[in-house]
Amino acid sequence: MKKTVQYPQGHVLLRNLSRLYPVISHGKGPYLFDTAGKKYFDASGGTLVSSLGHGNTSISKAVAKQLSRVAYVNGHHFTSEAAEELARRLAVKAKKVNSEVDRSFFLSSGSEANEAAFKFVRKVHVDRGQPQRFKIIARTPGYHGNTLFALSASGRPHYRKMFGPLLSNVPLIAAPYEYRSQVPDYAKNGAAHYSNLLEEAILKEGPETVAAFVVEPVIGSSAGASVPPPGYFERVRQICDRHGILIIADEVMCGAGRTGSFFASEQVGLKPDVILMGKGISAGYVPLSAVLVRSQDVEVIRKASGNFMHAQTYLQAPSICAAGCAALREMDRLGAVSNARRVGKFLERELRKHVLPHPAVGFISGRGMMWGVEFVKNKSTRQPFDRAEKIAERFVETAFSEGLIVWPNVGQADGHHGDLIMLGPPLTLTEKQAIELVRILVRSLDAMKW
Repeated sequence: MKKTVQYPQGHVLLRNLSRLYPVISHGKGPYLFDTAGKKYFDASGGTLVSSLGHGNTSISKAVAKQLSRVAYVNGHHFTSEAAEELARRLAVKAKKVNSEVDRSFFLSSGSEANEAAFKFVRKVHVDRGQPQRFKIIARTPGYHGNTLFALSASGRPHYRKMFGPLLSNVPLIAAPYEYRSQVPDYAKNGAAHYSNLLEEAILKEGPETVAAFVVEPVIGSSAGASVPPPGYFERVRQICDRHGILIIADEVMCGAGRTGSFFASEQVGLKPDVILMGKGISAGYVPLSAVLVRSQDVEVIRKASGNFMHAQTYLQAPSICAAGCAALREMDRLGAVSNARRVGKFLERELRKHVLPHPAVGFISGRGMMWGVEFVKNKSTRQPFDRAEKIAERFVETAFSEGLIVWPNVGQADGHHGDLIMLGPPLTLTEKQAIELVRILVRSLDAMKW
């Protein structure tokens, strides 16, 4: 068995054509092992996906059991026990954020969920007799997926530079981002400032043309797990209600217990009309995403046209739904969400004590098992490193050589410059493992050639 692969070896189109890739062997808990025997601490769960760690046989057995019954059916022809159970479980959990959100449909990625949600809100408005509503307002920094309209709604200028000719025009407003905010007293004045930006954008575009506002309740890697100022989403809800605009909560990264509550919306005062989930909803055992919607909006479609007009090959596939059911059962059995909240506070203290003092670390932000660490050249001025130095990319490789897996992002400071990493260990992380994670992270910081 090969120990490493590098282009042009093999026939896989590798993501990085100059990188030497170890070959994965297996994983257990927060650890991964390659075929050469090297051990890695998976501190980011890949891309904040592996929410219950590796090697959970209850989930893998549930998927195998479902596959042994039926491999695949099209969602146009059948529903399944697994899909019905998963939708029921999510409806129960959604009561904490909006009791009206009680129906779900299931896809295979966060990008697909975003695309489907944009189509859903468009269809609702058309069937209400408001076909002029088609615009989606989004925020920058922000991210909603790599398919074309989802990427259009993502406030990442470096993506737009490359793929701009393929993208749609989506109005963008500034997202609450504490470390880079110019608002004096972010906690006190941030809610009014950033919600006013939404009102201004709605009035500029024409309220009658706006279909939805899409947000990450806790921003993902685009802004290093940035948390909104108190009262922001309550103001956003009032503004959107006043103008008849739906709110889409993109919880693909921050949902499914990642921030210490099942929905991140619970913690930040957001009452969404549509909730998107992915990544941790299946704990990474299969590709699964979910779009949660209100029955009252589904009724609008039923009475007008009777058809949502959206489908994808693996819509409602029984095997992916079985994985979601098993993952939710395991979360409950293990007390994973409450553990993420409790150990997450311990992890935060360790990060602030041992990582924040480093000269190149400017800010740490997050909740639960979702943390961002932003690197800066000058802590007092918050000056980012020059993009040409590729700090985030080089740090990821340095950490990887030390046996630590973290997730990078760039451009958050001004759309071009800026470097950060994300931490997203399993929700089941222990305090002992949190100490180990931070120890290897500090060792990586020291090993890095700044």
